[in-house]
Amino acid sequence: MASGMRHGEGRGGLPARWRWIASGLFVAVVLIAVAIRAGLLASIDRAILLSAAPSEGLLPLVEAVTWLGDSLTRTIIAAFVAVGLLAVRAWRRAAVFVAIVAGGAGANSAMKAIVHRPRPALLPHLDAVTSFSFPSGHAANGAILYLSIALLMPARHRAAALALAMLLVVAIGTSRVVLAVHWPSDVLAGWLFGLGWIMLWNQGRPGRAAG
Repeated sequence: MASGMRHGEGRGGLPARWRWIASGLFVAVVLIAVAIRAGLLASIDRAILLSAAPSEGLLPLVEAVTWLGDSLTRTIIAAFVAVGLLAVRAWRRAAVFVAIVAGGAGANSAMKAIVHRPRPALLPHLDAVTSFSFPSGHAANGAILYLSIALLMPARHRAAALALAMLLVVAIGTSRVVLAVHWPSDVLAGWLFGLGWIMLWNQGRPGRAAG
């Protein structure tokens, strides 16, 4: 599992193209926040949220998907991955993995405190929430965790792992809108931030195995 992720690849560290892409994604998050403050996304956020209410039969599935993005679930999974990396003496990869996951969660929480966006109040919340709304922690931190794990896979399995991780990330983010606890723009910003955070740490391309 320790064959995929490395930090600061190449003589110049982070490849320029990944820096530019990550920067562009972070700028997009800021622009979404500005658009929210200006009220430019209110109508589309409202329309999508109102159209996303689940049927009773689908609700257990949606709740199960959103559980995969909960903070406790993510912490347990991240701990197992870190222990697995340590067990195969991939010390540096374990440290980088923990830094990526923990740092991303901290940055997301800081953005929530800065933007201070209230949760949607159009529909009853179908999941317990206490923090602010923007950006979605489930979307951002789910992307960071599951894509990071996929990028740790051996090269022959990495493409399939990334595809599965992307499907899971999309499902987790979508579940937050379906449960009426996030505006769609919260989720979009979370996805963009999560992907940018991974690229910032130079997980964008596979590396050779290292301890």
